[in-house]
Amino acid sequence: MKGRFIVNPFQELNLTVADRTSLVDLANQCISSNLALCMKYLDNKRKVDPAHWKPLKEKEKLKVYSERPEGVAAATASGNEPTGSGLPMILCVGTKEGKLDDLMYGMISEDLETMRMKASYVDDFSGAAVLESVVLPTLEDPFQSLVIKWMELDIPFHSTNLVKNRDYVYLEGTGYVTNSKGERLGYHLLHSVNFPQTHNLPNRVRGNLSIIAFWRQIGPNTMELYATGVMDPVDAGLVRRLVVPNMASLFLSSLKYAYCGQMRKLSFMLERRYEESKLHGAPNRKNVCVTCASSISSRKLGDFGKSDSTCKLCFGFVCNPCKIVRKLSFVDPDLLLSQRKVTFCTACISEVTRMSAIDVARAYLMARKRHNDANSSADRALSSGANSTELSYSSPSEAGPRSAFL
Repeated sequence: MKGRFIVNPFQELNLTVADRTSLVDLANQCISSNLALCMKYLDNKRKVDPAHWKPLKEKEKLKVYSERPEGVAAATASGNEPTGSGLPMILCVGTKEGKLDDLMYGMISEDLETMRMKASYVDDFSGAAVLESVVLPTLEDPFQSLVIKWMELDIPFHSTNLVKNRDYVYLEGTGYVTNSKGERLGYHLLHSVNFPQTHNLPNRVRGNLSIIAFWRQIGPNTMELYATGVMDPVDAGLVRRLVVPNMASLFLSSLKYAYCGQMRKLSFMLERRYEESKLHGAPNRKNVCVTCASSISSRKLGDFGKSDSTCKLCFGFVCNPCKIVRKLSFVDPDLLLSQRKVTFCTACISEVTRMSAIDVARAYLMARKRHNDANSSADRALSSGANSTELSYSSPSEAGPRSAFL
């Protein structure tokens, strides 16, 4: 993670209700048209045409392909294959171990706080900012969001002044959609948008992108990915050749989403245990390892296999061979990111791993609402007016097609 997270670098967008409805319609159109291509790929027994796609990268069980220039005409004529129509086009397909809900919890980043936390685990861009929220997560749909963002991608050799970094203003959507067969798929959409306020920034070239990924659960612990993306680097030479590997890396970073979701669950449960211990105190535990039951109270010189470390969820002692350490990310109230190594026992790690990511996401939303309600009087006094995001955040979603934004 490069850490260049900033407050909105542009003037407020001041979106109208009509603007928000149009953005929801745009997102639904992108989701619907690309879902049809995804279903054609699945119905075609997941075949990748070697005359159209050239292997580019492979990681774990995901394969990334780039579109061959000579394959554009045939794809355009058939209508059965996605095509960049001459722009750099990427296809990513394959499988990944994990749970779809965990992946969705690790993917969604509806504000600067969750965006920073996600990037600390995923490292999928160089700099970023949240410009405006269109649809926010709810208790009914905790993974559904539609947000306008800005991001910057580092281009190799940009420090030499030979090339400039590319930045993007885009609409990001996450959530679930149901296909014609009744199957539930998680989607992740990034699609360029422009506004009068989003002027070009110094030392950067504004690019355009349209990326969408569909994930579905195909086994108890197996997910399948179908993703396509096209980027306009606003350059037909060196930069275009540099952008394609960047795109491939962006696709492969999705391998870390499920892990990010697991770490977010751990962080939330850690904060909840901390709040509970402030009210009731930490429980007293026996001086034995909660995993292997070995005594840790009478260590002898040179007995390095035992320690007085404690699991930060159950507060039980864990010896060195049994303790599990995870590096977790936390965002402070001033939006500064901190990372700490935290000790857990096997039982607590297993318990949190099995926890429903949807339930944790809902609990997180409820906790944040309670916090906001507690400070609502001060917020109203400072803002001296209604919050524009809250005023219309549910109305445009009602206007959109039922396929995605309900």
